[in-house]
Amino acid sequence: MNISIFGGGWLGQPLATMLSATKSKTSNSTNSQDRYHVRVTARSEQSIINLIEHGLNAYLFALGESLLTHKYHAELLNNNVVIINIPPGRRHLADNPQASQQFVADMCMLITQVCTHKSVKLIFISTSSVYSDAVENVTEQSEVAPITESGRAHQAIEAFIQQHHKQSACILRLAGLVGPARHPGKFLAGRQQLSGASQVVNLIHQQDVISAIEKIIDGGIWGETLHLAAQVHPSRQEYYTWAANKLGLPAPHFARESTPKTGKRIDARYSLQRLSMTLAYPSPYDML
Repeated sequence: MNISIFGGGWLGQPLATMLSATKSKTSNSTNSQDRYHVRVTARSEQSIINLIEHGLNAYLFALGESLLTHKYHAELLNNNVVIINIPPGRRHLADNPQASQQFVADMCMLITQVCTHKSVKLIFISTSSVYSDAVENVTEQSEVAPITESGRAHQAIEAFIQQHHKQSACILRLAGLVGPARHPGKFLAGRQQLSGASQVVNLIHQQDVISAIEKIIDGGIWGETLHLAAQVHPSRQEYYTWAANKLGLPAPHFARESTPKTGKRIDARYSLQRLSMTLAYPSPYDML
């Protein structure tokens, strides 16, 4: 099985490493030909060097390039499964509708080019920021109502996939990511007068995301929109104070709230059931 991962960064690199070492569960053969053949892209030469040093087949690609004229178009378009994991960066899109529109256009072009054949399956890594903070309990069936530029961009890309590739794609909305080099104790340490003390935390560990993607591929779970978050949701004040203390860092300080609001709580029970999956890190307290 040929798999291309567009975006070989913090999530894409370990995902590519895991899939490269995994034998397709659709075959009982021990032949090496039955293993996943993984290609992964990155936008800088240094990232390519890093990926190659990890034993991966890496290709230079920047969002906005046309794959049809890419030097390695034959390899990057020869796929059974395509995983698109190219985050725009909140700072890049913040208060910049023009950048957001360009990001959406470039992503839709990439999706169109990699999904030329109906047999190609697509996994699109999206974000739980497509949901409104006003809704307390959020299920996979909850309406989307993003309030950030990144959330709105991802909603637009999701809509494009739903319109053109619904039955051959799986959209995976992720809560805040935790894992190697992303210690939650550092997220807010020492910051002052923070808002949202009572808002609950929605986090998911890198390893659980990787496991979920493997489940999607092996289980042939297409035509679904799923989301992932740990099942325990402490308040921001409680959790980030605890996490900073674990690292011996200054605790964050939250402003007093006149009307405490819990915000959105991502309920991923349906997704976990659909994936036949138990989280390795069911609580944010397990992630440290």
